[in-house]
Amino acid sequence: MALPKEPRQKMINLMYLVLTALLALNVSSEILNAFKVVDSSLITSNTNLDAANNTLFTS
Repeated sequence: MALPKEPRQKMINLMYLVLTALLALNVSSEILNAFKVVDSSLITSNTNLDAANNTLFTS
């Protein structure tokens, strides 16, 4: 069982949380566009594999 956290540790955890949020807000648009490209390619790949599986099971 976890021990109760000290107020100092709670403050440190909160500061790390705020730092992580600030770093997430500072992400460039190129990185976000890269995630969009990866997402669309994964969707295309899943669609192609689904079609290949369907033709394999129907034959």
